[in-house]
Amino acid sequence: MPSFSGMTMGTRHWLSLGLSAMLVALLALVTGQPARAQTSAPSQLVVLELFTSQGCNSCPPADALMTEWAKKPGVLPISLHVDYWDYLGWKDTLSRKGHNVRQQDYARGIGNRQIYTPQVVIDGQFQAVGSNREAVEKALAKASRQTHVPLRAERGRAKGWQIVVPDMPNWQGEAKLLLCRYDRKHDVTIERGENHGRTLSYLNVARAWNEFGRWNGRAGRYDVPDLDGTDWSHQGAVVMLQMLNAGSNGPIIGAVDLKP
Repeated sequence: MPSFSGMTMGTRHWLSLGLSAMLVALLALVTGQPARAQTSAPSQLVVLELFTSQGCNSCPPADALMTEWAKKPGVLPISLHVDYWDYLGWKDTLSRKGHNVRQQDYARGIGNRQIYTPQVVIDGQFQAVGSNREAVEKALAKASRQTHVPLRAERGRAKGWQIVVPDMPNWQGEAKLLLCRYDRKHDVTIERGENHGRTLSYLNVARAWNEFGRWNGRAGRYDVPDLDGTDWSHQGAVVMLQMLNAGSNGPIIGAVDLKP
């Protein structure tokens, strides 16, 4: 059980961590690749991750704002449900233990010394209170000005999806290719806890994660796993190129939303 500090009901939920900051720079170069049966344009997608909980009564305004972020061109919002507020009386039905760890990794890299709900982390490097529209807008603007590695998704007739990553000769460091599968929408009736009696809607709910490759600056093609049986009308998938930060999750330097 995590230790809590300064929490009051009806206010932003937060936890304290002992953390250190890291600053990362990126220079991207673009190269072309031949198309296959179906191909996407190189992606400059910004990923917005909302750490939220059904047991947090300050989260619903942030959850509602997700529909606004989904309408912004070049932005993909994802809801990551955490479980550390389950003790308040309601077990979050969409939570994953790994989301707690991911949020803690971000706190170490960003250096803000705390995790809380609702927290938005954009491209793994900018954070804001998820219910603060102006703060999130500013963080999105910062992320949009960053140079992204232009990933391209291709869907062949035989091999399924592949991700094409360009060559960057001056690259230093290592990044991982990370697949996140998500459900497009969930409506949940909360029966106990701080939000009892409310039916809340959650957008782009992260349900499964899979690392499927490492990239060190050289051009490459990577087969995307685990997409058989995907119901694309109700589910989606995004591939992120995420820097490794001393074994933890660093900035997201490229992403592409798979669209059949």
